[in-house]
Amino acid sequence: MRTKAQIKSHPIHPILVSFPIGLWVASFLFDLLGKASDNIYLHVASYYALIGGCIGALLAAIPGVIDLFGAVPPNSSARQRGYIHGILNVLALLLFTYVAIRRSDPMARPDGVSLALSLLGVLGIGVSGWLGGTLVYRNQIGVDHRYANAGQEKERTLDSWDRPVVNKSELGDGQMILAKIQGERIVVGRCGEGFFAFSDHCTHKGGPLFDGALVGCTVQCPWHGSQFDITTGRVVAGPAKNKIETYATEVKGNEVYVLPHKQEQKKAA
Repeated sequence: MRTKAQIKSHPIHPILVSFPIGLWVASFLFDLLGKASDNIYLHVASYYALIGGCIGALLAAIPGVIDLFGAVPPNSSARQRGYIHGILNVLALLLFTYVAIRRSDPMARPDGVSLALSLLGVLGIGVSGWLGGTLVYRNQIGVDHRYANAGQEKERTLDSWDRPVVNKSELGDGQMILAKIQGERIVVGRCGEGFFAFSDHCTHKGGPLFDGALVGCTVQCPWHGSQFDITTGRVVAGPAKNKIETYATEVKGNEVYVLPHKQEQKKAA
């Protein structure tokens, strides 16, 4: 999903995380080299790299939190992975901050406890970095998808089911729009048979269907390739086994409305 914290579609968080990772690892290596060569200036460099890494981590955390709650789909495997990633980063920041306070003086040589804690912190950010890479390369968080006929990404928030989601002219065949209606994420897509609404939540791992591709009346999840018929919600191809939730739509004039399930049942009766 396209990141919310970005500069011309380029995510900010991956840019900033290189600073704490690089500086904290460099700090640990400087200390090892300083201890081996008995060079106090390497320990001084380590201390300032340690401080710089803590500052970089604080800066990287801001777009990271924005992406976690603004781009990662709720109730998904990626959201759980994002929580673990964030917790590990916070623990690493606290750990390295404690090491910096413990050393207190750039000219002070680190003791065994400081070195052990720095090693633990480096291992922690290694695991956290692996999880972050999984979020990008497997879950495609922050990836700006462009495919034929997709058009410009459309997303809007509505405070009521009584408001139209989209004008008919806004969507061409094979295009979708994400509507956030009173806390629910609903996708409206147009295929040859008309306008259809369905849940943005893939039933496999919670992937964002809006970020996938709509070909004909079949939407494909971008995470693991599950395919669903948007007219009925049925599974066309796995690994998903359960159908997605669908909603009735109603066209009034040139406006397309999505009906909540209570109104659907009332209309059917």
